[in-house]
Amino acid sequence: MTQQRLAQLSMVLITMIWGITFVMVKEALNDAPPYMFASLRFGLAFFIGLIYLNRNIKKINHLEMVGGLVCGLCLFAGYAFQNYGLMQTTPSKSAFITSVIVILVPIILSIFRIKKVDFKIWISVSLATIGLYILLNPSGGEVNIGDILTFGCALSFAIHVIAQDYYLTKGSSISRLFLSQVMFVSLFSSGSVFIFESPQIIISQRLIVAILVTGFLATFIAIMLMVWAQTILSANQTALLLSLEPVFAALFSVTFAGEILGIYGWVGGMIVVLGIISSEFSFSKKIV
Repeated sequence: MTQQRLAQLSMVLITMIWGITFVMVKEALNDAPPYMFASLRFGLAFFIGLIYLNRNIKKINHLEMVGGLVCGLCLFAGYAFQNYGLMQTTPSKSAFITSVIVILVPIILSIFRIKKVDFKIWISVSLATIGLYILLNPSGGEVNIGDILTFGCALSFAIHVIAQDYYLTKGSSISRLFLSQVMFVSLFSSGSVFIFESPQIIISQRLIVAILVTGFLATFIAIMLMVWAQTILSANQTALLLSLEPVFAALFSVTFAGEILGIYGWVGGMIVVLGIISSEFSFSKKIV
């Protein structure tokens, strides 16, 4: 198996893990507010990362600290938008909206003249826009505030993918860049708890399970794998593979949470995924 194929399979595994956690996190947010949950989740991932790196922590350089700050700020903003959004919208809708990252990545790359946007990208944008309208607003009612917040999540994650790709191409270590950014997410989240929230939480089984699963699997394992995969795949390829996340999220949401997405939801969601998949077909080489 080639490294590129292994990187692609790793990204599929990551989307599966993240797809599972949408329902889990939504339930856990009943027992801990968003910033508190994020501080516990990323704090656990940082602690595991410290053990994993051991003495190599001393080798973290200026580039990796700056990269960790930039990437960590994007992750912090993304998960803050996503967690607050999840309090107002459904897990499957949150995942579908987050998947717009695959459209935002090439558009941002084009705006800053990092890469030219092909005509097929604009076709994908049109399809995604139509799909989102059907998914979010099939009856002509107002868009939910949770949906709007989740758009902020998609934008933050898109910038994170691009920034992470940039610092990796500059020679940042996979494990040290990971540790640096989760450290900053932990710091930003902990500070936000005391500024915006009450530090009080309800210690429940669902909260403990959610922290363990998201901290270890969805953060330490998943983000570490994503950082490694981005040393092989381009930012566009990474974003495209992330489009599988809403498929898994909807599947697990319907299966385990009993959510009824409805015909409009499924049709709109499938059009979004179609638009995302049509944005890029080639995995032949790393372009960005």
